[in-house]
Amino acid sequence: KHSISPYYLPQCHHSLRCELDGNVEAKQLLPDAIRKESEALQNYEAACFSLSEARKKVAEMLSRSVMGRMPSLGLDESSFRIVLNSKARKCTDPGAYKNDSCMGTDAVEFLLLHKRQESVFDEAVSTSEGGPLQVVGSSGEKARILLAIETELPGSIGVSCGASGVSTGWSDVDTTSCPPITVVYDEIDAHVGGRAAVAVAKLLSDQSRDREGEMRGLDRQKKSQVISITHSPSVAAIADRHIVVKRCGNNGRSNVLVDVQSVEGALRRKELARMASGDLAVDEAEQFAEALLREGMLQRKQ
Repeated sequence: KHSISPYYLPQCHHSLRCELDGNVEAKQLLPDAIRKESEALQNYEAACFSLSEARKKVAEMLSRSVMGRMPSLGLDESSFRIVLNSKARKCTDPGAYKNDSCMGTDAVEFLLLHKRQESVFDEAVSTSEGGPLQVVGSSGEKARILLAIETELPGSIGVSCGASGVSTGWSDVDTTSCPPITVVYDEIDAHVGGRAAVAVAKLLSDQSRDREGEMRGLDRQKKSQVISITHSPSVAAIADRHIVVKRCGNNGRSNVLVDVQSVEGALRRKELARMASGDLAVDEAEQFAEALLREGMLQRKQ
C-alpha cells in the first residue's frame, strides 16, 4: 500500500499518526501566528492609506504644474487632471502588493479635457469633454504632456521604463540614481509654432541637461539623451547636434535609400534657413537661422 519495506513501517505509522493528530508544537504556535498575521494586515492597511494620501498630494501638485505649462505648449484650450481612485481594490488583493507602481489600493488615471463652446438659449456656455489621455490624446498631445511631466518630475520616464535596473518598485527607487536613458520624440512640435515651438524646444533642452541632477551634485553623465524628430527650426537650433535625414529614392528594389548627415557651422545655418523659409528670402532666412543658433547656444549654457 505504501510501497515501502517492512523495516520502515514503524516510521511510516508514526508520521501518519502525527499527521492525523496534528503537530502539538504547530497547534501551540497557531494563535501567535494568527495574531501576527492580523497585526501585519493592519500595518499594511495603514501603509496603503499613507501611500494613497501621498499620491493624492503629488497628483494635485502635478496636475497644477502641468496645467501651468500647457498654454506655452500650445494646449491652452485643454486641461490636464490626475484622478486617483483609492478604492480600486482591497489591500488583500494580490495586485495590491506587487513590487511596481501598482502597489497599494489606488488606480491612477490621466485625463485630458478639451474646452468647447455651446449655445444654450442664445448664450455661450463653456463646457469640457475628453477622457483618458491614452484614448483621446493625439500623439503630439501625449508627447507634450509627457514632456511637461518629465520636466516637473525629473527621472520619471527612466523609472517608469525600468531604467533603474531593479524591480523593487517606485518606493525603493531613487530617480536620481537611474542610469542614462534615451527618449525619442517623434514630431512633438507638430501643429504648434511660434512661442509654443520655442517652449517645447526649451523643455527638451532642459530634459537633456538634467538640471535637477546637477543641483543634487550628481555626475553630469547621468543626464538623459533626447532625440527629437522635427521640422521646426526652433527645436533644431537648440539641439547639441543637428542630423539631417533625407530620402534619396530607391535602388530599383523595395529598399529605400536614405542619406544621413550631421551638419555644423555654415551647413547647419543653411539647413535651418531652409527649414524656416524653404527657397524664399534666402539671405534673410540665414540671418534668422544665425539668430536661432545664437539663442540656442545661450539656452544650452543656462
